[in-house]
Amino acid sequence: MIEKLFSQKLNQIIKQKKGAFKKVNDPFLQYVIAYDFKHQKENIIVVTSNLYEAQKYYDQLSEVIHADDLLFYPVDQMLTSIMALGSPEFKNERLFTLRQLLNEDKKYVIVTTHQGLGQLQLSPKDYIHSVYTIHKNQEYDLEDIAKTLVYNGYVRNYIVERPGEFSVRGNIIDIFTHDYPHPYRLDFFGDELESIKVFDVETQVSFEYKEKLNISPLNELFYTNEQKKEALKRINDFFNQKELSEKETQKLSSDILNLEERTKLEKLSIYTSFFTDKNYTILDFVKNPKIYMIDQHKMLINEQTNQLDMNSYNETMGGEIFSEIPYRLTLSKLEIKESLNFFITNETPDQKSLEIIDIEPLHGNMKLLVEMLKQYQNYTVIISTQKNHFTTLVQETLNLENMPYHLTKIVKNEINLIHENLLGSFIDLETRTILLNETEIFNTKFKTRIQYRSVINQAVKIRTVDELKPGDYVVHYDYGIAQYTGLKTMDLSGIKRDYLYLVYANNESLYVPVDQIDLVLKYRSHEDAPPKLSKLGGKQWGNTKASVKKKIKDLSDRLLKLYAERNATEGHAFLPDNDMMLAFENDFSYQTTKDQQEAIISVKKDMENKRPMDRLIAGDVGFGKTEVALRASFKAVLEGKQVAYLVPTTILARQHYYTYKERFEKYGATVALLNRFVPAKEQKEIIQKLKAGTIDVIIGTHRILSEDISFKDLGLFIIDEEQRFGVEHKEKIKEMKVNVDTLTLSATPIPRTIQMSMYGLKDLSMIETPPLNRYPVQTYVVERQIGLIKEAIDRELARGGQVFYLYNKTSDIEKMVLKLKEIVPNARITYAHGKMNKDKLEDVLTDFIDHHFDVLVATTIIETGVDIPNTNTLIIHDADNLGLSQLYQIRGRVGRSDKIAYAYLMYDPKKNINDEARKRLSVIEDFTDLGSGFKIALRDLAIRGAGDILGQEQSGFIDSVGMDLYMKLLEEVMENKEEEPRITESIDEIYSERHIPKDYIQEDAVRIEIHKRIGELNSLENVKKLRNELEDRFGKLTPQLVLYMYEKLFKKQSYQLGVEKTVLSSHDVNLIISIEKSQKINGEKLFEVSSESKIPIKLGYIKGRVHITIVTKNQEEHWLYIAASIIEQYFNKISKE
Repeated sequence: MIEKLFSQKLNQIIKQKKGAFKKVNDPFLQYVIAYDFKHQKENIIVVTSNLYEAQKYYDQLSEVIHADDLLFYPVDQMLTSIMALGSPEFKNERLFTLRQLLNEDKKYVIVTTHQGLGQLQLSPKDYIHSVYTIHKNQEYDLEDIAKTLVYNGYVRNYIVERPGEFSVRGNIIDIFTHDYPHPYRLDFFGDELESIKVFDVETQVSFEYKEKLNISPLNELFYTNEQKKEALKRINDFFNQKELSEKETQKLSSDILNLEERTKLEKLSIYTSFFTDKNYTILDFVKNPKIYMIDQHKMLINEQTNQLDMNSYNETMGGEIFSEIPYRLTLSKLEIKESLNFFITNETPDQKSLEIIDIEPLHGNMKLLVEMLKQYQNYTVIISTQKNHFTTLVQETLNLENMPYHLTKIVKNEINLIHENLLGSFIDLETRTILLNETEIFNTKFKTRIQYRSVINQAVKIRTVDELKPGDYVVHYDYGIAQYTGLKTMDLSGIKRDYLYLVYANNESLYVPVDQIDLVLKYRSHEDAPPKLSKLGGKQWGNTKASVKKKIKDLSDRLLKLYAERNATEGHAFLPDNDMMLAFENDFSYQTTKDQQEAIISVKKDMENKRPMDRLIAGDVGFGKTEVALRASFKAVLEGKQVAYLVPTTILARQHYYTYKERFEKYGATVALLNRFVPAKEQKEIIQKLKAGTIDVIIGTHRILSEDISFKDLGLFIIDEEQRFGVEHKEKIKEMKVNVDTLTLSATPIPRTIQMSMYGLKDLSMIETPPLNRYPVQTYVVERQIGLIKEAIDRELARGGQVFYLYNKTSDIEKMVLKLKEIVPNARITYAHGKMNKDKLEDVLTDFIDHHFDVLVATTIIETGVDIPNTNTLIIHDADNLGLSQLYQIRGRVGRSDKIAYAYLMYDPKKNINDEARKRLSVIEDFTDLGSGFKIALRDLAIRGAGDILGQEQSGFIDSVGMDLYMKLLEEVMENKEEEPRITESIDEIYSERHIPKDYIQEDAVRIEIHKRIGELNSLENVKKLRNELEDRFGKLTPQLVLYMYEKLFKKQSYQLGVEKTVLSSHDVNLIISIEKSQKINGEKLFEVSSESKIPIKLGYIKGRVHITIVTKNQEEHWLYIAASIIEQYFNKISKE
């Protein structure tokens, strides 16, 4: 609709084959591109000067071009990052784009940077030949498929969990391709492929059938053995003519080995040109494209910067050989001028003007809007507002000024109000048209729709958190802390059973049957040091457990008392939402996540109740807790109530103050800040106004807990990170909470059991969903190089951003600052660490937030709650020294804006990194997904979180029994559970092999998982589901494994029914019920089961015991299945009563 207004002008522009134009407003240019594509139906490449601009163009164009017609080709700007092992998103996006372009019949708009335009690739022919298609009902050699997958960069694992993995288990091959959100399962009968199924990575169970599967390479560098041989010859010829430094020689040797073995191919793209007959770029994949070059002058400057980056890298390497390898063509070397449509620049002397003027933001000033409309009278004006209250405000303003407007159709030379979203605002002098977006009028943020096609983010499933590995510390419910050494199989009287082998103090051993696996829990605690092993025998462990249980009981009694007191008090019941509340909510520039929305609904419901609210909102930093607090605060202010917002630091107070001020003041509400930076005279005035009720919201540190503070009518008390306040402050908090609605916010992950049991007493909302429209942090694991550090800092500073440099040695942090000042002399650098005076630390952070510094060198102490959206590059000096949860938390400090953020996890190249550290770095590098930290490191963080929330004393008890057992005991206490008696059995009561053969399931961890699942079976339906799942995942089940499942179910049901003895004979099985349970049995229902059964059942009553005799002779099914089936029918009948 909008493009019609400029159709004549747009037609004139797009008909020109080439030309240079003055840099114009981006939204207008985006309309030109969209119009061009729709009317000319030719391939278009949009080339920007940097990745941030490309990202913006891609997002904006997605509003006016269908997603199926729009492709993104992101290339990292840093040349030396091609030698780093980096995040997969950009690579997957490029691969997707190149594969789509192989279809020459389809036309696309492709958005890239000038680096993307010049990046060398393999030939289109290579890409066409690289696709390996597998069809159902065809014959294949399983080993050939495995070999092809390895050639294509896939890694062989036992269980497939992430894109790029495959597994072979008997006649089953699982493959997780990079271009589909779910993995595939190929099921063979001999050499014939019987079925291709799609399965769920979480459950590992298939749910959909396919006829064929296309397997394509995971990396941009792929090759046959023949191509490898030829390329290695070319590489040797190239390097043999050069003199290499020691570092270059090491790198070359390592790279050649990786090329030989097809490993780490994602960091070897630099060698692409050795695998091709000529230089190929994306231009070879697109037939006769039109090219829009956006700001060529900036591109040329970037190319100079790239050269400086490479010079810096050369210094590090002690030579220039690697920079001589052709990897990316510069603009001058690309033959594009014939197909060129536009140069958009400010530097060409003969440039034409398109007569487009930018509109500066009006910041909600209606007077400026009116002045502009008067200045451009008789122009066609389109004003777009998305939110109703903004529409109303514009209409009221126009009515007051007697300016007529149209709502239903666009009328030329008049003012028109629409709800259709505009790409931006500008004035077109030539067509006498003005487009005015809500964003420019009211300074709101444009809601982008990110359309990354990478499927990695949704495909992540963490299965390893609870896996038992030999060497792990465990805690047995009855015997205490031990070390797990592995799974052992023993043969007892001809029956095989699997056991967990545990080692205790003094090297004493315990074999735990796998069917008692629920008694063994992984040991986790605050401390990183290994725990003290328990002694077998004696009373020590029993006493420890009893002591912990007693302390939990004391804690729960205290909490129950508080809960009862809170329930007995009456507070203020707020009214339901009105129009003003809805208008306030519409001011939020982003879409709320599902978790956020649920938390908001719960808070409002609490506030509308007479009982005072006491709710905890828990969620990761940046996940939107503040928005929940803002809405609760506004609800309180609307009814004339005051709000107090307590935060632990002056920085947080300041940040929240500005947020509240921006959102509240347009509605006439008064917000004040109270902390040590506020002068004494001003503090005095604030205190008086609070008392008089002329301040609606007060935000501050513990200063607001002081004796001299009083409120006229406090209605809502918000506490941020309550556990960080001291004992004295906590007492004052308790006093303030009486009869007042209270909202507590915490970024500390809390264990589920603690949430359910303890926060059953305090209402809880969890916000676990990351915000929409956040790009994954691009994570690189690299050897520490001065060149790369310089390059990363320079890049961030060039886009007006800031850098966080994590250096965890307080003793020589100042030396590190001096070193960085030498590397990047133009950067303003400061530092912060935990041993600093608290006020000094806050001053440094405040200066950094206010952008008085570009780089902050700091230890891990830096405030996790502080939001610094302008900091989008993180460099970790010694990443291998940090734990996984620390790495996640630290990385979470970047990537909180609409810019793509970078994290460089560096390690000393001279240092030998142990396997554990390498694994940690690899995990964090793979999981770039936002919120994955909340999942993966949850256990780690939860232990600390539990300690923070439960307090110091309980923390000690958690350590004495381990987190998981503490949870179990907590659950028992909260539900008044008695310790459950164990099902004991003699050897003649074991009816099946409780053993999973190693040739059926190879990995111990998976076998243990399946033993656990078998132990949890509680119905025939669940047995059926598990059987189907195992057959789906591992192939045909052995009869013994099926019996094991039915036996576990039968044992559980027998225990519930009260069977004290099972007597087996050749023709029947007799279940004898205990006297106690026989008195409670429902005879009528039992008789119904026996009379309805096709299998003969005799009922008897001997010496106070019920006897159920089931005739098993001549029955097809095993007696365990028959008995389990009959008991289940009885339980189903009594459950319906």
